[in-house]
Amino acid sequence: MPQVIWILVNCSSNKEAESVGRKILKERLASCFDITSRHLAAYFWPPKSGKIETSKGATLILETFKEKYSSIAKEVKKIHSDRLPFVGFIEIKGIAKEYIDWIKGELK
Repeated sequence: MPQVIWILVNCSSNKEAESVGRKILKERLASCFDITSRHLAAYFWPPKSGKIETSKGATLILETFKEKYSSIAKEVKKIHSDRLPFVGFIEIKGIAKEYIDWIKGELK
């Protein structure tokens, strides 16, 4: 049975998250997406500078199979506004077979 994953992509805004999500969905690389608004992100920028930057944004959650991760990560890096976007995944366990079948039916 394929491994279901959630791919997390931090975006600068809900608008960007929706734009990226729709692009991935239209290419049938993910079965669906959710957007969670973030209130604050804090990080060192530029790298190794010791300077802490803050920003507001949104997290895009793409639902797909692990085998699609590389294609999605590559596409996100092409269209994302950040030079170095965060793209990672979490393996999801305990999904009903019927739900997995639905995901299969939606992907290329």
